[in-house]
Amino acid sequence: MFIIYFQIIKAVIAYITCCIVSANSAPTCTDPPDLQSQFNSLNGGVDYRTVFFAEGWTQHTLNRSFVQLVTQGIDNTKSRCPSTFLKGSNLPLMVRTSCPWYLEKTPYSAETFPHELYRASTKCTRCIDSSGDQTCSPIQKKIQIFKRAGCENGFYKYEESDTYIPVAYVCAQPRVVVNDVQRTTARQPSHGPVEM
Repeated sequence: MFIIYFQIIKAVIAYITCCIVSANSAPTCTDPPDLQSQFNSLNGGVDYRTVFFAEGWTQHTLNRSFVQLVTQGIDNTKSRCPSTFLKGSNLPLMVRTSCPWYLEKTPYSAETFPHELYRASTKCTRCIDSSGDQTCSPIQKKIQIFKRAGCENGFYKYEESDTYIPVAYVCAQPRVVVNDVQRTTARQPSHGPVEM
């Protein structure tokens, strides 16, 4: 009986040792050095951050303007939904609307590139100063990103993938349901975004 237990323990130790050696000898992958330039060529070469602007940016000032847009949105609308319209000629459109919104980062994901994206978010459920049951609804934009698809020669391989991100919020009437069928003026694209 003791010999059987000893053989079982010996087999378990051999298995664990093999697993450790295999894990240590597995190839270590990193992102390819040109991944950012590959991503820049997706979406027609257009920087996805430009979809958040209504005005006030140029290609030369995009980085600085985007940081300012993120900061102004968070400062004015992240903590709570304003009770009245925000006014000011220096404020961006995103905070002067009846559904003010701000930009937030998506959670970090090692499996996608970019690892983080910005998306529009709002604290408002109802439109500011609206009468009736108008609600704040997202406008979503389809963009292309990369998703990991394995490892080859020490570098991660990526495939193009579609994703939808909210880029703004608008004040909208609720959808009307008649006999369990939604009545809308426009059809959502197949495999499109899920309404929030």
